[in-house]
Amino acid sequence: MTPFDYLKILHTKQKNWEDFNDEEKKAFNVFIINKALSMNPMYLDIVNTVQRYINGGLAQKEVFNLYKSMLPNKFKFFKWIKGEKPSYNQDLLLIVANYFECSTEHAKGYASYLGKKGTKQLLTTIGIQETEIKKMIK
Repeated sequence: MTPFDYLKILHTKQKNWEDFNDEEKKAFNVFIINKALSMNPMYLDIVNTVQRYINGGLAQKEVFNLYKSMLPNKFKFFKWIKGEKPSYNQDLLLIVANYFECSTEHAKGYASYLGKKGTKQLLTTIGIQETEIKKMIK
């Protein structure tokens, strides 16, 4: 069973905890269920309330039963929020890394911190042509 199957069951209230076999009980991941439910802004209070009890040592069965009793019968899927990873031109990273005398991984952090405007100023200060700067910063 996937976490989304458990979410449907929690909303539709089709099964009880006792109806699951041992493998399905082990597959119930409280962290993933909390994360999935927290994507819906209407459930944030419910998730926060349950998390307080989880930190107190609630078992999976008790978490399942709590959510089952607190969630409405209607199920609506909300997309997972994913972080954006900015991509940088390799030439730009090499220039920034050479300027700050660091690795290209650290240069990503510098470029992110500087933003487009700051990076453009840095490249202009170094003496790179405007046309090359436009190619590096998109």
